[in-house]
Amino acid sequence: MKSEIVSQEGNILKIQATVEAQDFQKALNTVVGELSRKANIKGFRKGRVPRNVIEMYFGREGIYSEALEKVLPSAMSEIVEEYDLNLITEPQVDLEGDVEEGKPVTAVFTFEVRPEVTLPELSSIVVEKPVIEVTEPMVDAAIEQIRQRHSELRPVADRSSQEGDSVSVEYTTLLIEEGTENAPSSPQTTTIQLDPESLREELKNALTGKNVGDEESVEFTIEAEHPDPAIAGKTLRYSLKVKEILERILPELDEAFIKKYSQDKLEDLEGFRKDVAERIAEQIKRDTQSATEANALSKLREAADVIVPETLVERQVAAMKQEETEQIKKQFNMPMEEYLEKNGITPETFEQSVKERAEKTVRQTLILEALADDRSVEVNEQDIDEEVKSLSDYLKSDPDRIRSLLFKDRDRMTDFLHRIRMNKTIALLMSEIAVKEVPVGASQEEAENPAENKPE
Repeated sequence: MKSEIVSQEGNILKIQATVEAQDFQKALNTVVGELSRKANIKGFRKGRVPRNVIEMYFGREGIYSEALEKVLPSAMSEIVEEYDLNLITEPQVDLEGDVEEGKPVTAVFTFEVRPEVTLPELSSIVVEKPVIEVTEPMVDAAIEQIRQRHSELRPVADRSSQEGDSVSVEYTTLLIEEGTENAPSSPQTTTIQLDPESLREELKNALTGKNVGDEESVEFTIEAEHPDPAIAGKTLRYSLKVKEILERILPELDEAFIKKYSQDKLEDLEGFRKDVAERIAEQIKRDTQSATEANALSKLREAADVIVPETLVERQVAAMKQEETEQIKKQFNMPMEEYLEKNGITPETFEQSVKERAEKTVRQTLILEALADDRSVEVNEQDIDEEVKSLSDYLKSDPDRIRSLLFKDRDRMTDFLHRIRMNKTIALLMSEIAVKEVPVGASQEEAENPAENKPE
């Protein structure tokens, strides 16, 4: 077979290929033989049907089409291998001229290939990595969070409600609209924590200093950007009745609590504080590493030069929309259209958001794949074993079962191997760029919520 590139525009490559006459004839003979053996034609034994009868029965064009289906795929595979093409879509085939027996067959294959990526000099990329020291206030705050999670709520009968309590209330709501008489909602019961950081000030003030049986009414205007358009920007009146006052009792930081919390691994307050500090440090390390990698990838996307094919973006958009639609259905039990409407998001805004995120994802993947190819990043057995172990630890499942599930599903295994290769490529990127460590003093917010760590 002869082939030559006839044109190239961006990542669209057209290659003309000519299948030799004898190869096409061989495919024709094969097709005729197969049809002769399969055809059930009256007056002829299977396998003994003459060529002219086969042509009369199936049509010459039909026979030629089946012969082309035998030679063109192999021709395409040969071209892909010869020109080392990395396809991103199925090729298009256009025949040139008429197909005739005893003559060569010429076709033009249109390939959409992975676009060329111009990588920057990695050493020119500079990112900052924050260095955060664990402080005593951070440890104190984390320990307080642990005590909060292990606290108990006990009814209070001898005092009024105060900040930090939880109050069980029966309430109704009434939408206040000028010129309209709305009916209040049916009574409902809920428990509200008097936390100044998470509770509206109007509600906190209305429920603080109250006793069981007290009633209170409070009005406030809902934010204009509230996701529910029925109440956004409107005034609501809450009619509240205190049913019960609950005091949060924190556990003492004694030996019994420390042993119970640590499952007998720790015995005293000093060891407990050290363990919490180490957990905070580990969380900070993960968070700062993740943030630094995200910054490095952002700068790599900016510095690399690549034209992102619309085909890949459209494919990514479809995948993301399907995944997000399934998540919304599972989490909120509603279709995407209803979710968007309830949250005041227009379909056009959603489409634009998905497309922008898809373009960013595709661009980054193309660049990382080009870097992986340039640096000959490969996935070996040790990489697979380590990733399987990581998955088994996270899922608390048997490693052999995870490996078996992966190898049974070709697509899942392909994605698994690709993820490992991309992670190795990111690690390579981080080893070659310039990372500047910048000490960061713990702010008040960090002291109160240390890297959102969860020591348990």
